[in-house]
Amino acid sequence: IEYAEPRFIRYVDFTPNDPEYGRQWYLRKIQADRAWDVTKGDTSVVIGIVDTGVDWRHPDLRQNIWHNPHPGQNPNFPADSIGWDFGGLNGTPDNNPDEDQADHGTAIAGLASAVTDNGVGVAGVGFKCKLMPVKTSRNDSRDGGGSPFILYGYEGIVYAADNGASIINTSWGGPGYSQFEQEVINYANAKGALVVA
Repeated sequence: IEYAEPRFIRYVDFTPNDPEYGRQWYLRKIQADRAWDVTKGDTSVVIGIVDTGVDWRHPDLRQNIWHNPHPGQNPNFPADSIGWDFGGLNGTPDNNPDEDQADHGTAIAGLASAVTDNGVGVAGVGFKCKLMPVKTSRNDSRDGGGSPFILYGYEGIVYAADNGASIINTSWGGPGYSQFEQEVINYANAKGALVVA
């Protein structure tokens, strides 16, 4: 006998058919393809995108947009069927968390969970996880370079946590420590959410 070993069953590595997948170097860096061989996300996982809004009608995002099972249950957020806009164009909140212009949030939503393997655009790490758009900027409040300020980020984190987000993405920051900010994150953690910054 030269050797004895089990006959291993091998699997084809999953490669999505999204046309821009080959250019998404960061997915190779984090070995997303290896993760997708184990799981392709779960529609019960909700990722709160607390940012500048999300183009929720985008063909590569639309299918993964979260839909509130109880819209308007909180009187502070009437008809919040797909998320909330804390800033609006000029400080007036509304129930449409769409980006006022292409700033940041839609790109972040695509990274987090663009619909993957649909032959359109890019692949998203979350594959089929749901996206909860929470707009926390105002179109009329920008820095000297034209970038929007995140003015309602803390309120956005609380909204996402209260509405069942499993993960809350906050791709923003700045210098200094804030005890209030820590308490908001602790609140979200206590609700079972992981806050990613």
